[in-house]
Amino acid sequence: MGPQAEPDRKDVARARTLTVQLGEFSSRAGHDLLGPLNQASSLLALFIQRHDTEVNPDARILLEFLQTSAARMQDVVIGVQSYLQIAAAAPDFEAVDMNTAVASAQLRLAKAIAESSAVITPDALPVISAVADQMATLFEILIANSIRFRRQRETPRIRICSGQAAGNWIFTVEDNGIGIDTEYREAVFLPFRRLNGKEYPGAGMGLATAKLIVELHGGKIWIEPASGSEAPYGTAVLFTVPVSA
Repeated sequence: MGPQAEPDRKDVARARTLTVQLGEFSSRAGHDLLGPLNQASSLLALFIQRHDTEVNPDARILLEFLQTSAARMQDVVIGVQSYLQIAAAAPDFEAVDMNTAVASAQLRLAKAIAESSAVITPDALPVISAVADQMATLFEILIANSIRFRRQRETPRIRICSGQAAGNWIFTVEDNGIGIDTEYREAVFLPFRRLNGKEYPGAGMGLATAKLIVELHGGKIWIEPASGSEAPYGTAVLFTVPVSA
């Protein structure tokens, strides 16, 4: 027992050190990257505003393209920073009411919900052992995706429910959106993977972050067709959290 304990303590100390360093790197890198990007985006917007009548159409297109690229890069940096902060955070498990987590996610998305007229119907959800803010972030990501990838001229309808099987809580976030082809249902969880190009905004970090949160809780996440929806429409994202987590 004695010889084995020492390496274990070293491994724990090394893991803690790496966690702290990762958190510091994420915070500083995000700040240093976002500063110049924000400034460049603001200067471009100011230039376009002040010289709108002087800029020829070709130059205006180029400037607007640069502005769009800067905004997308801002989204990427924010997405990566959020991912790294979650990866580096020391786990603080507590009793989390998942109804409260969903409500917090809806508050964060109040503007998107109002603009899309999304109808969100959560069932009564359980209290589980988890990291509270990460659960709210997880639901925020999944609900935001359901709103973002909605069908034109179709009110987004999102149902959230739960069940229990094989020692796990199973949560489902189901929508009536554009759906995801079977061949891409694993690839969408990769960082920076965007299936719909410029048609739908986003940095491609949402589902990667969702996967990270679920796996940090000892669970798994996957995609199935939405029940009761006519193919190829509708998506159901399911994730598990161990009952004993």
